[in-house]
Amino acid sequence: MRIVSLVPHTTRLMDMGKVVLSVPPSGLVARVEVLEAKAEELDLDGTIVLVMRTRFGRVTGLPNAEPGTFYIVSGLVLDYAIDQPDLLVPARLVRSGGRVIGCQAFARASVCVYNN
Repeated sequence: MRIVSLVPHTTRLMDMGKVVLSVPPSGLVARVEVLEAKAEELDLDGTIVLVMRTRFGRVTGLPNAEPGTFYIVSGLVLDYAIDQPDLLVPARLVRSGGRVIGCQAFARASVCVYNN
């Protein structure tokens, strides 16, 4: 089994505060296209602030599936490529001084239905 990172930083899997697996960036980055359009301008005490309408588009940078290979991606990529079972995101994040330094697990996409 192989794990390829499609995020621009090293992903560290940790157990009991120690790194047990370190996955460096592959050089490829999966992203979700962002489409922006001006929505309005706000006047905040004389300072004009631009407000954009943001829409997310297609996922780019995902390689073709390979048997036995998983890809680490961002949560946003996972949200927009939910039908791909080979995608993983860091889960149970480990922080130091408020900064993420690793994770204790990986997560896959799942479809949830919430009843309010």
